[in-house]
Amino acid sequence: MEKRFSILIVGAVMIGLIFSLVAMALISQAAPVEKQQGQNREVPKPIPATNIEVVKKIFSEDVGKGKGKPSPPPKTGGAATGTLGPLSTGNKYAVVIGICDYPGGDYDICWSDGDSMNMYEALTQLYGYEDENIYLFRDTNPDMVNTPTDGPATFANIEDAVLYKIKPNVKPEDEVVFFFSGHGGWLRDENGNPIDAEPYDEADGKDEVLIVHNGNEIVGILDDTLRLWFSDFETTRIAFVFDTCLAGGQNDVAADGRVVSMATGENQSAYVYSTGDSTTGELGEGVFSHYFVNEGMLQGKADKYDHDKDGVLSEPTDVVVEEAFDYAKANIPPYLKVRQKPVISDSFEKDLLL
Repeated sequence: MEKRFSILIVGAVMIGLIFSLVAMALISQAAPVEKQQGQNREVPKPIPATNIEVVKKIFSEDVGKGKGKPSPPPKTGGAATGTLGPLSTGNKYAVVIGICDYPGGDYDICWSDGDSMNMYEALTQLYGYEDENIYLFRDTNPDMVNTPTDGPATFANIEDAVLYKIKPNVKPEDEVVFFFSGHGGWLRDENGNPIDAEPYDEADGKDEVLIVHNGNEIVGILDDTLRLWFSDFETTRIAFVFDTCLAGGQNDVAADGRVVSMATGENQSAYVYSTGDSTTGELGEGVFSHYFVNEGMLQGKADKYDHDKDGVLSEPTDVVVEEAFDYAKANIPPYLKVRQKPVISDSFEKDLLL
């Protein structure tokens, strides 16, 4: 009798275990989820944003290439301290995105994007980044010029690079750069959306968006989505550069060890420096990126402090992120500064040399 009773108990336990395994299998087939940083709950995996209010970059003959007299860089103050922070001892990874040519013709900025190409050149020629560790996404037709590319700047390509190619490989001693030049936009921050739930509700009731595409139409990367992508990175050594309208709203990614350089305030427009020229091969540039990357880094004009102590200034390899930002901010033409005022969120120890 006791033996039979024991058998019944064991049978009941086995049946319960089988039901549990079946339930877990069914749950695993549901939509993929990710945990929010610092949260105990799970949220749906971010998807491309649609129904976006696009805020286009502005080109005008009055504010374009060579127009106006820039201000000299400040002799004191600014984001740069003049003292180098810790240097990278590991691998260096980057996602570099530049879009001038969007699907259709309504959102095109220039002939072909040059900001991403300049950033790619700065990383590989000045800062020791290996080509295989840089994911470069450009225009809808990236082969319109003979330049390297990892494909068009689609939501899927960018997500794959950040989440599945870089994030799993990053170690605490590594460094990461995320660069974006293109249109910005916004959409209404709806309460009840798990991605936007407390404590991440936007104070102004809007979510800022980086405008990309899916191959056929424009879509967006929400600021919340970008924050989730970059949550739980093993390294805190990350530099973000945003050259878009409403760029100041991208400070959701700010955290210890990170420098976030933004071309505009949260409610401001970004301007175009040059639309490029298909007959000469000149690539288009944004005002902020031109001064931050082209002049500031590649030409070494932002090098105000002698970080390497060799007695030489204006060295491209000695330009830190904060100097590049200070130079770009100072050189925004005076008549634009009310409409485009760059902002920075700098939580890195002293100055960040890539």
